Amino acid sequence: MNPQRTHPQTWLLVAALACGIIIALASPALAQEATPQPTTTDGGTPTPTSAPTLMPTATPTLTELQSRLTLAQTYLRGKDYDQAAALFAAIAEDDRGNAEALVGLQAALEGRAMLMATIIAPPPTAEPAKSAPPPPAPSLAETVNTRLRDYLGTTLAALILVVLIYLLANAIRWALQTLREVCYVRLLPLLNRPAIAPGYLIGEFANSLGDRGVNAARLVPLALTEKLLAWNQLVQAREMPVEPEPSLNLGGMGWLKILWRWILPAPRGYKVTGALLMNDAGLYQLAVQRIGLARNRVERSMTFEKAGASPDGVFRSLASEAAKWLVNPSDIEAGQAIARGMKAIRSAGEAVQLTPSEVFDQALELLLPVRHQVSAGAIDFADARDRLRAAEGLLSQLPEGSSLRRDVQGVIADLRRSVPAS
Repeated sequence: MNPQRTHPQTWLLVAALACGIIIALASPALAQEATPQPTTTDGGTPTPTSAPTLMPTATPTLTELQSRLTLAQTYLRGKDYDQAAALFAAIAEDDRGNAEALVGLQAALEGRAMLMATIIAPPPTAEPAKSAPPPPAPSLAETVNTRLRDYLGTTLAALILVVLIYLLANAIRWALQTLREVCYVRLLPLLNRPAIAPGYLIGEFANSLGDRGVNAARLVPLALTEKLLAWNQLVQAREMPVEPEPSLNLGGMGWLKILWRWILPAPRGYKVTGALLMNDAGLYQLAVQRIGLARNRVERSMTFEKAGASPDGVFRSLASEAAKWLVNPSDIEAGQAIARGMKAIRSAGEAVQLTPSEVFDQALELLLPVRHQVSAGAIDFADARDRLRAAEGLLSQLPEGSSLRRDVQGVIADLRRSVPAS
């Protein structure tokens, strides 16, 4: 190629290139909005082209003064007045005449002053509540009625409590008494032991004879006890407990014993007491009372009388009669009526039927030695058989329904087991 022809072409190309650069720099928006069209190769598949990149925008930056002012305003809004005042004061010293620093410093100082005033100020005092007006004073009638109702309520409650305790104690006492009777009357015979009959507490006898009856009043309880114990030895199957009445001891813990007597059932049996008297005819009299301990009530009473010179001997004999009456009251009472009717016949010397009291004494006289022989194991069979035959003859002196007859007949049958008839 000719170099002289190519030199003008080179300059044209340079000029065209310079025009293109100028156009491109003059219209950058057109270059950004232009969308490149995909080109295809071989008439079918489009070839992707690279997308233009976006230019980053500039971030605004704060100066040192603005940063310090912003930090101080932040402390001020957070009510940290000390830090805010210190920052605003430092800015005001560094940048003299800065209005924003002076306004912020004044606001921080005022806020701190208000905070200190709030802390120092005393807490508000609550207004005293208005007291309600005092109730009107009750009248005398209302006071009396109120106290009367209180006293009546307390008294009624105490009475109800006492009644409940009394009913409860009676229920316990009845249950224990029933259980005791079942054991003594029903359970012991099942164990081949005799049932326990009601016993006797021998009490004191009042003396109305003065000095003449002092010894007799002491002898009567002893004579009663002696006769009853002799009968118990004979009639072992129906033995009755006999003991003197215990004296009432209120010393020390005696009140506790009285309380137990109130709750526990009363002793089984009877209390025997009475008095020594003399009637207008000069006869000595012994009044005897049998008091049921279960109800503390006099169930039977009897008066025995007899003439004599010595009160001691007379009352000892009367005590023996009273003991027979305690064992068989119906028979002895009927025997006294019979004895009065046969008194004239006996004075004439005629043989008459024996009274129950006399049968009682003869049964003791005939059968008690045989009982002692059997208990000791040394039996005089001849004498024992004679005594048993004589005792069998006494049965005809008593009526069929007599309790004394049943007792004597039972003793004879028991002794016959040890002393058979020849």
